[in-house]
Amino acid sequence: MLRLVQDLRLSSNSNSNELSAKVAEIYRECFAELASSSCPLSQNKCNSNSNGQHSTLLQCFDAKPSNQTESIAPSPDDVWIFGYGSLVWKADFPYIDRRRGFVCGYKRRFYQHSIDHRGIPEKPGRVVTLLPGDLTQDRVYGVAYRIAAAQKAQVLDHLDYREKNGYERCNLEFHEYPSTTMPIEVIMYVATQSNDSYAGHVWQVPCIARQIFTSAGPSGPNREYLFNLFIAMQELFPDVVDEHLTELVDCVQQYIKNEEPALLEQALKAQINCILSEFLAKDASEQKQEELAQRLEALLERCQRPSWREELLSQEVQEQTF
Repeated sequence: MLRLVQDLRLSSNSNSNELSAKVAEIYRECFAELASSSCPLSQNKCNSNSNGQHSTLLQCFDAKPSNQTESIAPSPDDVWIFGYGSLVWKADFPYIDRRRGFVCGYKRRFYQHSIDHRGIPEKPGRVVTLLPGDLTQDRVYGVAYRIAAAQKAQVLDHLDYREKNGYERCNLEFHEYPSTTMPIEVIMYVATQSNDSYAGHVWQVPCIARQIFTSAGPSGPNREYLFNLFIAMQELFPDVVDEHLTELVDCVQQYIKNEEPALLEQALKAQINCILSEFLAKDASEQKQEELAQRLEALLERCQRPSWREELLSQEVQEQTF
């Protein structure tokens, strides 16, 4: 980076065209590949292969129903937890069995703001909750986990904290898929419409998708949550179509394909321009060149973080709005 800076040959007398040319050069040499390297959803991960074999996720699911290192026998005091969002692929608690299946009478929707996992209070993301629907027509597919009686209190305390942003417990019947066994009573967490983070359908799918496209939080990019759920549903329930989920994935992918490269280029060039402009306002000594190189290196390091795209996209979209 220092060699590139030393070759800039800029001075305080450089005009805007010269500055723009140097900004473009730095972007092309150091940042262009990063901005164009987004590959959010691999299609070959979403479908069964041409031989019709089960997906890797389904093979793992069937082969390892428990995540316990030692066998724990089931008991009547065990409880079942139903997950329909991130719990489908990220069960961060001990369980002794798990089943694919569905609950009746609900619809899954990205109507809940996330300010603690896939967004922050200043820029919330979107995650799923369930809305009441038609008991005979509507189903929500997901995974039920059996929690051993001895671990029940620990797991429920953990989930109460994990789902603290507006979610409440409720009990209902879970039906295993694809078998027709007797229903299982499960506990699930639902964000009610009265909680402070409920977003609802005020924004239609394109607006929700744009929020997901530009949001990230402590648990990672919001798009990662959306894509992971979509992939899990395709692999665990290959003959089930979730129209709301599919429409959101398609819309976010279009934003990524059609808008993300240009938005990232604009945002990164603006950052580089700001750094160079500050440099030109000072004496261009060797020490100042080293400081400039360090500033550019810091920007490059920032672009290695998991949620760097969303940070820049959010800023750029907001600036374009105003």
